[in-house]
Amino acid sequence: MITWWNSLDTFARVYACIAVPSTLILIVQTILLFFGLGGEDGVDLDGDGVPDTPGTENGGDGLSLFTVRGVMGFLTVGGWSGLALYASGVSPALTVLFSFLCGTAALLAIGFMMRAAMKLQSSGNIQLGTAIGKVGRVYIPVPPHTAGSGKITLTLQEHFIEADAVTTATRRLTTGEAVRIVSVSEAGMLVVEPLSEDGGADET
Repeated sequence: MITWWNSLDTFARVYACIAVPSTLILIVQTILLFFGLGGEDGVDLDGDGVPDTPGTENGGDGLSLFTVRGVMGFLTVGGWSGLALYASGVSPALTVLFSFLCGTAALLAIGFMMRAAMKLQSSGNIQLGTAIGKVGRVYIPVPPHTAGSGKITLTLQEHFIEADAVTTATRRLTTGEAVRIVSVSEAGMLVVEPLSEDGGADET
């Protein structure tokens, strides 16, 4: 590893610093997902929950691109493609251009896959009504007083899914917090309540 790093010039090292950490984060996300510990945006980068994703406020099935997983996919594919292009003799300017295009393609692909998963969930294959009484976890914070929607993850009908959620609670439900589903709104979103008043994530 050290030998490989020392063989890189400054331009290539910049791409390596992008590719390696983002790849590790993406791997950790995938492992957490397999163990049911992380949803689409299961990694909390700022310690205060993942920022709301565009389009989630309406509970629609729009294309959400700038999720943690989408950005990590962009950086991972862009970083490694940049390293490969530069190592093959492509000029720095073209390397930046083509690596950006490759990363953007990955970002779009992840966005379309997540939208397809959400459409599958809402198409009747997953009956959200059966979620009532179950416990899930917040991964995109849910605003209080049904002022907007967030997202939660839970296991439903033997599938690990993500779903739009609102709450009538008087406080914001934060990423990683355990919540109980109490009903399904007319808009097709899960209505949830916190399991603890102080924001703890212990499931009871």
